[in-house]
Amino acid sequence: MSRLLQPERPSPAAYALLVLAAVAVAVGGFEHARLFHRGYAEVDVVGPLFLLNGVASAVVIALLVLDRVALFVAGALLISVASLASILVSHSSSFFGFAEGGYDAGAKLIVIAEVAAVVLTLAGAAAAGLRPGPTRPEATA
Repeated sequence: MSRLLQPERPSPAAYALLVLAAVAVAVGGFEHARLFHRGYAEVDVVGPLFLLNGVASAVVIALLVLDRVALFVAGALLISVASLASILVSHSSSFFGFAEGGYDAGAKLIVIAEVAAVVLTLAGAAAAGLRPGPTRPEATA
């Protein structure tokens, strides 16, 4: 748990991948916030989730700026995977009573941004040497 709270700066290559992931998270969050203000605010449950996505994206990006890499990775994956799952459900059936009819330009941009965020976050985490689960102390010889 303490590793999540510790600031760390990964290698330049890993950090570059994570910065690109942050850009993708920002695009997805911005588009969700934009759509919230363009009519989704009127949709029960889903509308506020669009706004929450935008705000949470900004918070997660701030974590990377503050060198909280593990928290950024967790947050970016949580936002992006949840967004992709929600889009899939809303296009195949309904999500909290909301069903999306098709993929307009905004929806396509969100899907591309969220997929890019997942891929780049996972690549950046791997390059940074982040592994899930408890860390083991290094053996000293």
